[in-house]
Amino acid sequence: MSTYFRKLLSAAKEFHLGWLLLASFSIILFTLGIWEILEQQYFQQRLTLPATKEILLRGFLVFTLLAGWTIWIVFHFRNQLINQLSTAADRYQSIVENSADAIITIGQDNRIQSWNRGAEKLFGWKSSEAIGSPVGMMIPDKLLQAGELLCLAYGIAHGNEVKNYQTERLDKNGHRIPVNLTETALTSNKKIIGRSQIIRDISELQTIEHQMRQSDRLATVGQLAAGVAHEIGNPLTSISSLVQLLERRMQRPENISKLARIRVNIERITKIVHELVDFTRPQATDIQSVQINDVIQSAVGLMSYDNRSQKIQIILRLDEALPRIKASPDKLHQVIVNLIVNAFDAMKGQGDTIQISTRDNSESVFVEVSDNGGGMDLDVMDKIFEPFFTTKDVGKGTGLGLSVSHGIINSMAGRLSVESTLGAGATFLIEIPKEK
Repeated sequence: MSTYFRKLLSAAKEFHLGWLLLASFSIILFTLGIWEILEQQYFQQRLTLPATKEILLRGFLVFTLLAGWTIWIVFHFRNQLINQLSTAADRYQSIVENSADAIITIGQDNRIQSWNRGAEKLFGWKSSEAIGSPVGMMIPDKLLQAGELLCLAYGIAHGNEVKNYQTERLDKNGHRIPVNLTETALTSNKKIIGRSQIIRDISELQTIEHQMRQSDRLATVGQLAAGVAHEIGNPLTSISSLVQLLERRMQRPENISKLARIRVNIERITKIVHELVDFTRPQATDIQSVQINDVIQSAVGLMSYDNRSQKIQIILRLDEALPRIKASPDKLHQVIVNLIVNAFDAMKGQGDTIQISTRDNSESVFVEVSDNGGGMDLDVMDKIFEPFFTTKDVGKGTGLGLSVSHGIINSMAGRLSVESTLGAGATFLIEIPKEK
């Protein structure tokens, strides 16, 4: 019986109304019991009251106690509810403020009403600067003119939300940021009073997707290149041998000159075939502990014999405390030389300085090769690591050097990337994990 009563009491406490009624009934019984005891022990002997007044007095006493208790319990529940709401509000506010994504709310007048820390970090505006400003300050002019705000408003009006919409937004410095946007209607009494936006930066995701597509293309072209190199290499060797044999037997100078020209072109084809083989098999060999500063100094020393180095200054800014890495020194030497040669060709009288610097963080070692030449536009940068793509004049390059370098760095679990602005030079960045 006592167990059943405890369960009943516990269930009543879960519902404030039931608890209130149960407690009220208990107070009434307690008050009436106390009244009976006082009446028997005190009132009958010392106080004589008519029955009607006694009932009224008893009722007034019970009402006063019940009213006081009710006021207290309502005040108690009200404070409890306020504390719960405040805790929930603080919790949700903390979630919104500390979100890695930008979360903002916008009023019906298209002005920003709230701006979390994620938005501050992504776009650069402080909340004091953004709140009250038109949301159009974040949208590129082309998208505004194309009616993006109207399209979003249409989606909100007809579906109450717009999910995973990929677009662009501007930061405080005017830079375009590719983003994924989800917009949801804010309602009150079934009327839309504004909308919230969750904005996620997808720059890194797009870079990874681009690298994956590029890797797929390189793998496909690599398979094709392996077959082509094999089919060309064997007959090319035979042709080269026959040309050399004819050169020894020829006596007329004009014929010897023509054969020499043929031999030069055969050597050029042979070089392309070797680069194709390197492209299809870019795995690093002779892996050992390497101090990359030594490799860079060796590559720069070799390039000092190039005639172009007489007009171009190579500046080294090498971190003397750079840790060692696991790599193939010969392959790394090949990559550094190739980047320096590309920098020579990229300047073409437009620049005069190549800077090579090294640094590290907790996980990787970085090498930057920068020039102050003509730079590249986005179209060229997208294709720069593709095989056979080159901006050099016909006969000046095969378009395989950077593809091979890209494969070599990838085989070392590293990454080769480029940053450039047309007319402002280019920077190639090599990232290789530290030795563990």
